[in-house]
Amino acid sequence: MVLPEENNAFPIKLKGACTFIDSMGHKNISHSVHETYPNNQNELMLHPTLDYINRILLEDIDEPFSEYQDVAALSYIEKPLYDIVGEKYPPSPNGPLVVSQSKSNHNSKICILNKQIIPSSTNTSLTQDSGNDSLLAKEFQRGVEEGQKFLPDINNLAIDLQVSRLSPDTAQKKKISEIELDEENVHGLVGKPKTRKSSSDANLNILEGRNSKMAMFSTEEITRDEMYDNVLLYPGEESVKEEISRLREIRKCQVNPHYNQKENLEDNIDLESLLVQCSEAVALGNCKMAEELIKDLRKHASPLGSGTQRLACILTDGLEARLAGSGSETYRRLVNRKISTREILKAYHMNITASPLLRITYCVANDYICKVAEDASRIHIIDFGITFGFQWPPLIQALAKRRGGAPKLRITGIDLPQPGFRPAERLKQIGVRLEDYAKSFEVPFEYQCIASLWESICIKDLKIDDDEVLIVNSMFRFMQVRDGMLPTDSPRNQVLNLIRQIKPKGFIIGILNVSYSPFFTTRFKKVLSTYSKLFDLFDTLIPRDDEGRQLMERALLAPPIFNLVACEGQDQVERPETYKQWHKRISQAGFKLLAMDQDIVKECNAKVKSIYHEDFFVQEESDWLLQGWKGMISYGLSVWEPKQE
Repeated sequence: MVLPEENNAFPIKLKGACTFIDSMGHKNISHSVHETYPNNQNELMLHPTLDYINRILLEDIDEPFSEYQDVAALSYIEKPLYDIVGEKYPPSPNGPLVVSQSKSNHNSKICILNKQIIPSSTNTSLTQDSGNDSLLAKEFQRGVEEGQKFLPDINNLAIDLQVSRLSPDTAQKKKISEIELDEENVHGLVGKPKTRKSSSDANLNILEGRNSKMAMFSTEEITRDEMYDNVLLYPGEESVKEEISRLREIRKCQVNPHYNQKENLEDNIDLESLLVQCSEAVALGNCKMAEELIKDLRKHASPLGSGTQRLACILTDGLEARLAGSGSETYRRLVNRKISTREILKAYHMNITASPLLRITYCVANDYICKVAEDASRIHIIDFGITFGFQWPPLIQALAKRRGGAPKLRITGIDLPQPGFRPAERLKQIGVRLEDYAKSFEVPFEYQCIASLWESICIKDLKIDDDEVLIVNSMFRFMQVRDGMLPTDSPRNQVLNLIRQIKPKGFIIGILNVSYSPFFTTRFKKVLSTYSKLFDLFDTLIPRDDEGRQLMERALLAPPIFNLVACEGQDQVERPETYKQWHKRISQAGFKLLAMDQDIVKECNAKVKSIYHEDFFVQEESDWLLQGWKGMISYGLSVWEPKQE
């Protein structure tokens, strides 16, 4: 309908009645008379609109409207509406308030509210119009169909309304299917699912601090079996040599003309130079150039290719997320993607088989604990960053063989709380596994877990007894504790002060020797240089299609690399430091470095040379045990004690 023209604007008297339809289909008329005359030029400009409104109101009065005199007539209209949504019409309109759910043809859940009918008190004569009945029903159905186009698919909703109604068997099948789906996505580099998810679902998951894959935390994993024993209770040297020999033979078979042809093609592409150029373009905000370089990198990077190609794949993901501003959200999904402990065990097994770095670190730390607590009847180990607890089964086995009987062992496992409703679930599973090992080796054992930010822990939380030898252990996780701008507000220094206050017999720390820079381009180059050596190590020693290698690269190496590249500020979790920087920090916190046992260093060197690749090295420098590959230091280990006040 067109508004009246300007020449129709005359002073008018607006008469009308306000008509509305209530929820019962009754027509209510509110009579009112408003007399309005223009007093100035501004009011004259409103007259066309007022005239238009007046006409609409008068038309509503003149139009016939079908009203219903009794409940039977009302039910005649309501029944088609119930048929549309698939509900059975209630026999009595005076029934109670009912909420029911049903599915329409569009697989959407609709909530139908059946209210109590209140008889009308009007005395107006009502008539019935069956033609309008069918028209109203058709219009309602059309409205439902149109409205459903704007509703999300029920299968993509973050909250399934029917979960609580599942039977136990059905719920268990649902969990298993979710786990199988997650296992299919385990090999996704940065957690990109195979099935497409709506953006609203993704945003909900991010706001909740978890995603649907966290459902795997609720499943009970096997805490110990033969595979755990074969990996965690280190096998003899002969079996290690056999496994290393097997891997080398497989790797040699992969070096054939087919592989050489592919690698020679990639040699013409300098991926490292492309990565550096792309990082500089991202830092300068040159989106067009960065996008072009990312396209080039995508053509040559591969998660199953050479070591350089695999690292380039992770770095490219990080650069792309940083350019899009989605680094923090993607990193959350990456670290929250649950991989079972059994799969982590496969990655760990491949790591300690091909490389001595992690195994030697654990062995030296456990050997120190056995020596310093040689005559103790009670040992208490506080492990900051216990992760999966793989370090401790060999120690339990060694304590069981001690002369005079095994001491009582207490372990306090500390780690960051996991997202979801069970923040300490993984820590509890570690305790169950360690308790099983202690029971089998007849070692008195006690375990407690603390899921908290490290800097928020106080002395009373640790439950320290005076008659126990206290050891503090932290392996490769201290770099995830935030560092403040000033020493006084640094969470790292707060944790070090806590450790100094509890006065342990020894403080063992293992670090990843990586330099950190607050400037993005400098940091990117250091990350590229450091991790290139690690990926070269794996590419030299482990077959490219090995499942353990793929899990290790995606589950253990990809998250810190991605975080260093894609995130900034408070979202940057990984802040590594070199062993020299850690040496200075720990010394300033009031600790004294203990001398490294030279016999242990010689023994480690002998094992590395007799079993592992010739490019590995172990050396002692400034009482730090340093390990690396091809001349680059990768891991550092040192033992400290609080200074005497």
